[in-house]
Amino acid sequence: MRYTEVDFLIAPTDPWRELLMVELMEHGYEGFEETTHGLKAFLPTADFDRALLDGLMVARDPHVSVTHTVREVPDINWNARWEREFQPVEVDGKVRIRAEFHPAMDGYEHEIIITPRMAFGTGHHATTRMMVRSMLELDLADQLVCDLGCGTGVLAILAERLGAAEVVAIDNDPTAVANARENVEMNQCERVTVEKGGTDLESGEEYGTILANIERNTLVKAMPNLVGAMAEGGSLLLSGYVRADEQVMA
Repeated sequence: MRYTEVDFLIAPTDPWRELLMVELMEHGYEGFEETTHGLKAFLPTADFDRALLDGLMVARDPHVSVTHTVREVPDINWNARWEREFQPVEVDGKVRIRAEFHPAMDGYEHEIIITPRMAFGTGHHATTRMMVRSMLELDLADQLVCDLGCGTGVLAILAERLGAAEVVAIDNDPTAVANARENVEMNQCERVTVEKGGTDLESGEEYGTILANIERNTLVKAMPNLVGAMAEGGSLLLSGYVRADEQVMA
C-alpha cells in the first residue's frame, strides 16, 4: 500500500501541532511524526483528499501560520518505525510510559507499557501529558470512569491504577480500539473495558470522572451528552482545545 505524506510547516508549533494532529486523526490520518518545523502526517494514498487540506480549521486560525507540501511515499512498516523512534515518556517523575522493548525502571509510582502502533495517546503529546497530570490530582478511588477517545488506552490504564472501580474506554477508530485492548491486556488490567463508539454516552450512566482528550468541535457537540452522563459532583477533564476556546467550552 502506498502512502501520502503531508509535511506541515507550523509557526508557532505549540499548541497548534497537537491540535492539527487531533483534527487530522478525525479525517483518517494514521501516522504522525513530529519535526522541528511542525508535523508530518501520513494516510493511504487512496484516501488522500487534497481539498481537505485547504479547509483545515487549525490552518484558518489567525494566530498560526500553516503551510504544507505533499508527496507519495512507499509502503511504511509502522511497527518498525515506532520501535526505532519511540522513546519512554516520564510525567512529573510519577508516571512512566514505555514500550515492551524498553527496560523497566524503578522509582515511578506507575509504569505503563504500550505497544506503540499510533502517535496519539502514547504520552508524547502535550494534551496527553496534561491529562495525566490532572488525573494524578484527582481521587478516582471506587469511581466509574469513562475515557472518551481513548487512543492507546493510556489514560484508562492509569485510571485503574489510580483506584477506579470500573473504566469504560471508548474510541470510534477500530485500530485504536484494537490497540487499546492489546495494551489493557498487556498491563494486566482487570477493570477496563474497551468499546468502539462515539460521544453519545447514555444519560444516567453516572460516571464519577469523564476523560475527553479529543478535538474541540467534537467536545462542543458532545458536551450535553457528557454532562448528562456524569454523576452529581463528578469531574470532567477536557483537553484538545486552546485557551482562546475556554469561553466556548464553558
